[in-house]
Amino acid sequence: MKTRIHHLPADVLGLSEVARAGISAGADFGPVPVISRTEDIPNPAEALGSDERGALVDLMSRGLEGAGVALAPAARDGLEALRQEGVSCVLTGQQPGFLTSPLYSLYKAIQACKIAKELSARWGAPVVPVFWNHADDHDIAEVHHAWQLNRNLDLQKVGLAGLASGRTPVGELPVDAEAQRLEAVRAQLRGIVEEHAGADATLDLFMPRDGETLARAFTRTLSALAGQHGLVVCEPAWIRPTLSSEMAKLVSGPSGSMELAAALRAGEAELRDLGLEAAIPVDGADGGAGAALIYQSLPATAPSRSERTAHRASPKGLLRDGDPGERTPAEVGSLIVGNPEHWSAGALVRPLVQDATFPTCAYVGGLGELAYHAQLGPAREQAGQQRTPFVPRVSLTLVDGDTRYALTRVGAEVEDVLRAAGAFQPDATGSDEPEVLEALRRVSEEASAALTAHRSALAALEPALGITLKKTAEHVRSSIGKVIDKATRVHQNRAGKGARQVRRVNHTLMPRGVAQERVLGPFQFIARFGSAFVDALWREIPPSATEHLVLHLEEEGDLQ
Repeated sequence: MKTRIHHLPADVLGLSEVARAGISAGADFGPVPVISRTEDIPNPAEALGSDERGALVDLMSRGLEGAGVALAPAARDGLEALRQEGVSCVLTGQQPGFLTSPLYSLYKAIQACKIAKELSARWGAPVVPVFWNHADDHDIAEVHHAWQLNRNLDLQKVGLAGLASGRTPVGELPVDAEAQRLEAVRAQLRGIVEEHAGADATLDLFMPRDGETLARAFTRTLSALAGQHGLVVCEPAWIRPTLSSEMAKLVSGPSGSMELAAALRAGEAELRDLGLEAAIPVDGADGGAGAALIYQSLPATAPSRSERTAHRASPKGLLRDGDPGERTPAEVGSLIVGNPEHWSAGALVRPLVQDATFPTCAYVGGLGELAYHAQLGPAREQAGQQRTPFVPRVSLTLVDGDTRYALTRVGAEVEDVLRAAGAFQPDATGSDEPEVLEALRRVSEEASAALTAHRSALAALEPALGITLKKTAEHVRSSIGKVIDKATRVHQNRAGKGARQVRRVNHTLMPRGVAQERVLGPFQFIARFGSAFVDALWREIPPSATEHLVLHLEEEGDLQ
């Protein structure tokens, strides 16, 4: 498969003020260095000892072995290399989605691998790409389905029936073949991709198995797709003792220093000084709930399940949702140490815990993540961490031969469809429209006007006849209008501007009015192109890019 790539402006899909400021300032952005080239990533000072590194690798190795994930040689070598002082990692992550959706999860993985390879060559030491599988997330409704483009070019939602979590982490929710009707789901998906030779192998790779969680299926599939490039996937449950130990330190804080919440508020003040707003305020506005800083897992009503309950900042320390009593940071820290398996970090605290656990040299994330990473500067410094360089994940739109053909027929460029947010419509009344259509419009108006002109005279004979004539005029206009509409559709279809081609460009490039990378997943592309699809991403995804990229996938026989 051949590929070619071209660049569109960074703001083609819109940019937040924080993202715009960060991209503009780059590595000099005060709240967090925003990296547009890997040369600006410094080789970090050693923060972990050999014992800590060894314990981390041992926990991850046991977790992968228990998950039944066979690491590719490059990934296995990278994991073992983390035992050595001076070896760092490029970290990225995402909550697990059904069929490894959305596409940008795979983009993040590939980009982290590219950065790690480039830094390793520059520094002369291994750099390991690590993917944080956020199995602690409990929003099952966001991840238990995947959108597919069916043969009618309509978007079809395929999901796991009956999979509900309450507030149970995704990593604790096993899929049941009977309850979630896995065979029926597989048959539904096969009907979408059965024309491709790799349909069954792709289904075997992507479908969750009986008793497997969505998180575990995500680990297995992503490891198979990107492990050859060194990617190591980590589920937080595997290293929970280390994570909780570091989180307890962060929550309790060094003696005589600011509390964690105060340090996070200082980060908000940094942004305000730049005229920017915090993405996740520590304190809720107008009496609303503030940020969930940490979560505690409590027993749920269902057997073998737990429910995550948030702890938020309060005047004296931290307050658990539904609990009237506040606890001091030191008290919460003691609770975490006492029951390390029952705690996990919220979005603001998670990067701090990750960087205390891994020897991180850079983080790859979306611009939404940048917005809250920019709040963490003072909290990082209080914890003795660097302001970890942030590499914006590549934003990418895929264009295949069918879509290129459709774009040509509707007279549009990719940028036109992206800026129209999936509501692109071609000009149906251009100068190339057949003259007969305009002639019929004139006939319609003239005929209706000619009939209506006699309404008063006819009503003088009988009032009801005037009403009948009015209805007749309306019927004539309507009937001619239907002929015009049908002729217009025929003309558009012959000119390539038919509804099918418009539907293709909108549903493929901006499905549901949202960026392709946020809605579609890799499943259909792997079924169609096989391993060549991942090879194409590896060739074309750069280590860093702030523009929006358009990747053309070209097969022999594509319509042009």
